[in-house]
Amino acid sequence: MTDPTGAFLERIDAFTGRLERWMLIVLLVAMIVLGMLQIISRFVIRSPIMWSEALLMYMFVWSSFIGASLAVRESAHFEVEIFVVRLPFVLQKVLAIGVYVTIFLFSVFLIDKGIFLVKLNQRQLMALLPFTMSWPYLILPLSGTLMAIHSLRHIGRLSSRQCAERGN
Repeated sequence: MTDPTGAFLERIDAFTGRLERWMLIVLLVAMIVLGMLQIISRFVIRSPIMWSEALLMYMFVWSSFIGASLAVRESAHFEVEIFVVRLPFVLQKVLAIGVYVTIFLFSVFLIDKGIFLVKLNQRQLMALLPFTMSWPYLILPLSGTLMAIHSLRHIGRLSSRQCAERGN
């Protein structure tokens, strides 16, 4: 019998993983196109697109945070295993759960402070773009939410494996 909460979390995690991949594809393609347009306009036409550098910077920040969230999903973040592999198997699993609990707590921090920054910058306009500064900060609660979903899925998987290994 499968856990309905675990199955729901797996579906949400799979959906958010696909969403993150598509967001990264769109952002990276847009960054390449905009970067090429900036080069052509600056060196060929000699009339640079004034706002492109700022937009490229914000797109880079967004892609970094989305990539970090996807890395949590794929367990692709840097880790030092030299000491962990020497621990007993049970302690390795407890440590892994502790890592994902820490990631979850950091995600909650990102969501909380991100919402604060989005609200704080609702009236401040960007220098060269017709948007408020809330848009660049919106990635903080968004990526925090995605990281929280992925870390909860990892915690659920590791916990259910521990219960199965103990015979519970």
